[in-house]
Amino acid sequence: MPPNVWLGTSVEHQAAADERIPHLLECPAAVRFLSCEPLIGPLDNLPLDGIDWTIVGGETGPGARLCKVGWVGGIVAQCRVAGVSVFVKQLGALSDGPDTCGGCKNDLMSSWPEGLRVREYPTAVRDGA
Repeated sequence: MPPNVWLGTSVEHQAAADERIPHLLECPAAVRFLSCEPLIGPLDNLPLDGIDWTIVGGETGPGARLCKVGWVGGIVAQCRVAGVSVFVKQLGALSDGPDTCGGCKNDLMSSWPEGLRVREYPTAVRDGA
C-alpha cells in the first residue's frame, strides 16, 4: 500500500462497528479512521487499537434520525482513553442537546456541551505526513 493512503469505514451503530472495524484493521494504511456518521445509535465498545482518527456526526436532511448527545460524548471519552484523535463534525438535525435547531446541522459549536467541542486531526497530519 502506498504510504499516503488513508482508509476508513462508516460505523453508525454498534452492530456496524462490530462487523466493519475488524476488516479495516486487517488493511495496511498510513491512517485508519472511523466515520461515526450518521450516528444513529450508541457506540459503547469501539475497538480503537489501530485506529488513528474518529469523526463523529449526527444525521441531517429530511427524515434525519435522532443523535443523542450522550452517544457523541461516549465516543469522545473512548477516544480520549485510547489516545485517538477525534473530530466532532456536527450534532445533526435532530439531537437531544441544548439549542436543538430543528432541521439544521446544529453545527454552531458554541451551543454544544463544552466536552463535545473537539476538532482534532490524526498525528500524521499534524506531523506533516
